[in-house]
Amino acid sequence: MLPNPLPQSDAYANTLRALGTQVRTDAIGHQGRCLIQTRQIPIIGSVNLISRGPVGLSKEDEVEYLLRLNVRGPLIINTQSPDTPTDGLIRLTQPKSVALLTLSEPSRMRKNLHSSWRNALNRAEQGDLRITNTAYHPAHHAWLVQADRAQQKSKGYRNWPTRLLDTFARENPGQARVVTAQNSGRPIAGMLILCHRPWSTYHIAVTTQAGRAANAHTLMLWQTMLWLQARGYTKLDLGLLTGPDGLVRFKLRTGAQRHQLGGTWLRLLPAFRRQFPSIQMPSGQKA
Repeated sequence: MLPNPLPQSDAYANTLRALGTQVRTDAIGHQGRCLIQTRQIPIIGSVNLISRGPVGLSKEDEVEYLLRLNVRGPLIINTQSPDTPTDGLIRLTQPKSVALLTLSEPSRMRKNLHSSWRNALNRAEQGDLRITNTAYHPAHHAWLVQADRAQQKSKGYRNWPTRLLDTFARENPGQARVVTAQNSGRPIAGMLILCHRPWSTYHIAVTTQAGRAANAHTLMLWQTMLWLQARGYTKLDLGLLTGPDGLVRFKLRTGAQRHQLGGTWLRLLPAFRRQFPSIQMPSGQKA
């Protein structure tokens, strides 16, 4: 079964089209696929983006596709793997890593948990938390979005605009899932998962002091893993491993594997590719 990261999924394509972005999905050979976004930028014109694609190709077929791809305007490629050939491409950012969790039979997933993660799960299961899993609704789950906005501001990161999240939920009914931990009828932690078969993506997570004390995120994520696996999902993408050390440990101790992406690249115009077969920015450049 082909890899299906969120930016290469039909669910994401549905969302972008609804927001007015031009989207093209190429079928390549027997099983390859690539989603290309095109946006109109003032003065520059068309700018094209391939994020974590193409998928399902050999190295040789991938480089041939990327160099022969006929699009108008610049092409930016966030590569899915460090093995992606980069002839004729200019490096814009250094590679990052994501945590990919394989969803398998529940007893195997539990066995793969790190001992400290499993112990926290045991404590949470013995507590009084009530976990719910419902489809995202903009009005009903405004508290989660507001808490995430405050968290973005305090921790200095950026997430999707609310308009993008709301559009994803509208265009892909039931595929944006809010998992909530409640104590005495009040939410003390929450997370949002985006579903795009056969993969899914961990998108938002917020908590409170009471949620941390009760290991709410551990229990929420475990029950989400079980929910997804029972419905045929094969991977849970836990996102970039760029946060605090504690968050990185939390993700990897689920049994997830670190997957190295290939960085962001700009394709040269045809006239320049013969002169500059591969150009990379200095290795110290921040991603």
